[in-house]
Amino acid sequence: MNRYFGINSLILASMLLPSILFAQQTNFQFSPPPIPWFEFEEGQKDLKISGTLLHLAGEVEDNDPNPPDMGGDVSVYGGGVSAFFRYAFRPHFAIDIGGTVIGAGGDVGSAATMRMGMITIPVDLEFQPIRTDNIALILFGGFNLSWLFLGIDIDTGGYSAEVDLSTAMRGPQGGAQIAFKFPEWVISPFIMFSKLSGDVDFDIKDNTGTDISGSWSVTAATAMFYGIDIVYLPLDLTLSSIIQQVSSSGNNQGYRTYVLTVSYRFQLSEPSTKAREEKPTDKRRKTTGV
Repeated sequence: MNRYFGINSLILASMLLPSILFAQQTNFQFSPPPIPWFEFEEGQKDLKISGTLLHLAGEVEDNDPNPPDMGGDVSVYGGGVSAFFRYAFRPHFAIDIGGTVIGAGGDVGSAATMRMGMITIPVDLEFQPIRTDNIALILFGGFNLSWLFLGIDIDTGGYSAEVDLSTAMRGPQGGAQIAFKFPEWVISPFIMFSKLSGDVDFDIKDNTGTDISGSWSVTAATAMFYGIDIVYLPLDLTLSSIIQQVSSSGNNQGYRTYVLTVSYRFQLSEPSTKAREEKPTDKRRKTTGV
């Protein structure tokens, strides 16, 4: 039964990666906020494109004294891209939709390698009650869909196995972001919660002829995270990084995540107020003699 203990340990260690990346623990982070930009005006359309590099380091333990020992160092590298679009259809209201794709792979213990792919699609309605030259506040709420694929290949020399796991999660999300504006920089703290539930499907095959498949439901659980974003206004550039130490019991203890994200914002259309200001009304008046 040792091999099943080892498989379970490796699955738990591997499933920790996406939970860290998407802040399912309550930790302070320097990270991109979950909305495209820190403020908006009516008629404005924004598109934010982001690229991410990540590294997960730590150790998975095998507490079973019987061989083989499936514990060891965890070293996983990966990256991803995301795009978020927003349209401000009223002076105080906007809607946004985004998509993120992340892939990663590496060693999980001395006897296993893993590969992971994740897709998330959030949709939010934004409300901006405050927007001045010095400060802006946005409240947002909506829905999140996410899909995760996780594959683990195990080879101890005399034993080999393949584990495939997929999840589909969905549920509400919401939060708030405040922006403190300076001549060239914006400091933007935010807080967000999500409550996702869904289904998990798994398949385990090994060289002894074992073929186990099944599924289970994941009940809704609320997760909260908070952080801060820093924007360099002359380039509309966001540079965010996470250096996160996760401290919890069991196999999760001692994992460290390093994430670097660079985002660039494109303004696809001018606000309606600015467009009205730039209309050639003065020229028409001169032509008609008014």
